[in-house]
Amino acid sequence: DDCLGMFSSCDPKNDKCCPNRVCRSRDQWCKYKLW
Repeated sequence: DDCLGMFSSCDPKNDKCCPNRVCRSRDQWCKYKLW
């Protein structure tokens, strides 16, 4: 499976973002996890 890179649109219920990235429900983008 390909993961989603920075600022890719994503589905918060089905987060396919790359490691160390998280799908933000507010923006529906993959962003860096800061914690």
